[in-house]
Amino acid sequence: MAHPSVTRFTDLANKISRNTAIITEYLTSKSLPATSFDVDGLAELPIPPEDNVAIQARLDLAAATKELHDLTVGPKQSLHDLSWDLSSLSLRFIWEFNVTACVPLNESISFPDLTARISTENDNRPLGVMNVRRLLRHAMTNRIFCEPTKGYVAHTRSSRLLLEDEPLKNWIGFTTKDLTLPVAHTVDAMKKWPCSEEPNETGVNLAFGHNTPWFQFLPSDPVRSKRYNLAMQAHGETAGYDMKDVVDGYPWGDLPENAKVVDVGGNQGYISFAIAERFPKLRFVVQDQASMRTPETIGVVPEELQARVELTMHDFFEPQTELGAAVYFFRMIFHGFSDKHCVKILRALAPAMRKGGKVVINDGALPEPGTATYLEERACRTLDLFMQVVVNAREREADDWTDIFSEADRRYRVNRVWRPKGNVMSFIEAEWTGE
Repeated sequence: MAHPSVTRFTDLANKISRNTAIITEYLTSKSLPATSFDVDGLAELPIPPEDNVAIQARLDLAAATKELHDLTVGPKQSLHDLSWDLSSLSLRFIWEFNVTACVPLNESISFPDLTARISTENDNRPLGVMNVRRLLRHAMTNRIFCEPTKGYVAHTRSSRLLLEDEPLKNWIGFTTKDLTLPVAHTVDAMKKWPCSEEPNETGVNLAFGHNTPWFQFLPSDPVRSKRYNLAMQAHGETAGYDMKDVVDGYPWGDLPENAKVVDVGGNQGYISFAIAERFPKLRFVVQDQASMRTPETIGVVPEELQARVELTMHDFFEPQTELGAAVYFFRMIFHGFSDKHCVKILRALAPAMRKGGKVVINDGALPEPGTATYLEERACRTLDLFMQVVVNAREREADDWTDIFSEADRRYRVNRVWRPKGNVMSFIEAEWTGE
């Protein structure tokens, strides 16, 4: 009888075969192509979120292929490879020198000619053919560019994305330029400021040599700030962050006629606009700091929504000025703060609450270990680390939300925590039980 470790190989192979068949049959039945690294190939599988069977097959296939790969390589080689993966180096080079714009879209170019072109596009900075060649050949191991003929470089679908997708291009710039040093300094920050919950005692502060919290530091550098905003746009466009999931994921339609929803920290109101369009009986007050309400930054409420949506100023660490709303809505706010600061936000909100009023949070909620697919858990755990790196904040499990509300005020009662299927974001609903 085969050892269980051997049969695991067969189980995974069968799972890969089964889920591949589901996806290929789905695509074939709809006459759709699959993704491809060909320069004109699809960048994403054309499976909409509502096609649950095919979506689940994609998630299961990704998990099974990753596990089979890791088992085939083995734990020893996996650890070795993980510790010295220098993909961010070749990506940083491509982004920093705008290499994608120097490679013709539908033909190849020799390494010497490409090196000369990159140099010309970067103030005639000398680079050397050898450096360009080795960096791009490393990127090619991740299917970014290809070498169709020895000594010649051509685009793949991945490198073309870095040429044409501006938010994704800025995501690469943010992660490889702005985040690499803070990540490298995060463990040192943990040693210097043990168990810190302060947003100015992070890897960012050690890396850049200042004591300003990240979100106050960003506006001081307009170039970095713009890059970050576009990077967040790219992140928000990935699977599981769709605005549609906010509209569909909470029972807004169950709120009473003319109910007031306060969108706390709601930026320019894009989420409120989407909910208001779907649910015309609701009113919205969108709050954000004064810096988001200047003539240079303030957005415009669509004309058809101006009677029901208002953009106002409010600092959520100060006592809430909108009293007795049906819902106080926070989207992607709490994960940017440590527990002590989240408690402060909820305490500042408490005086405005009325019996039966709801606090609805659309934020991360970490899954119980082993309950999510590989792609979902990887995304959640990575985001959790990102929040530690930049602001000493974190993603939270369901029990953590209960603890935070309870510490803020015993009159808050967490009704439920749920994550819509296929979504990275969760909903946390708490109710005010006081008067």
